[in-house]
Amino acid sequence: GESQRMGMSTATQPLAPEHGFTNEQGLAQRRTDSPRLGGVKRYATKAVWRPLQGEGVWAGRAAVFVRFAGCNKWSGEETDRDRDAARTGAACPLWCDTDFRKRGSIKPSADELAAEGCQAANANVEDPVRFVVLTGGEPLLQADAALMQALHNAGFEVATETNGTVSLARAFATSESDLVPPDWIVCSPKLPAAQLALEWMDELKLVVPDYHPDAYAAFAERLRPHTVAGRPRRYA
Repeated sequence: GESQRMGMSTATQPLAPEHGFTNEQGLAQRRTDSPRLGGVKRYATKAVWRPLQGEGVWAGRAAVFVRFAGCNKWSGEETDRDRDAARTGAACPLWCDTDFRKRGSIKPSADELAAEGCQAANANVEDPVRFVVLTGGEPLLQADAALMQALHNAGFEVATETNGTVSLARAFATSESDLVPPDWIVCSPKLPAAQLALEWMDELKLVVPDYHPDAYAAFAERLRPHTVAGRPRRYA
């Protein structure tokens, strides 16, 4: 995450609770883990809340945000910033200010997480939200086809924010080798383009000056085109 550096994931002003908006609060502060059932995957989740999307194509759109714990570039601990930047080759450990540490997270199942999303979405019964954004940390370390199916079954359109290091095939393939990816994929790369595994995306966001557009011109060809007013458009 890079909420201050990019404005990602949250609105910058307090949101009006009378309109159903909520500010980010640790999920463990308001609920406990359910009994663990064998064979049921769990997702280490830091928070579920309802803000306005703060940037990008969907800026200003009401959404349910799900913050997963864990990242493959930084541990989240202040003492590990220099170590993890050197270890991973990424600049983000030096300035990321998002708390995605596993401490304070809980582990709901896919259905429980979808239900948690519905609770946040319906905070304003006159204006329910059916748009969910998966963020982190790095959400593709945990998000999978089962979670996509649970969220789709609950009526959500699903977007995700990723650093591009995990392939969609690895994250979202079913046991039958079908692919059930998110509906909208935003990539904010944290490694050189040659090291990125993401097969496609709908939106490309770069944190400058650490990640310069010239270095990602070829990677930008992986953007899926969308039609706006009858014309193809790519969002970078």
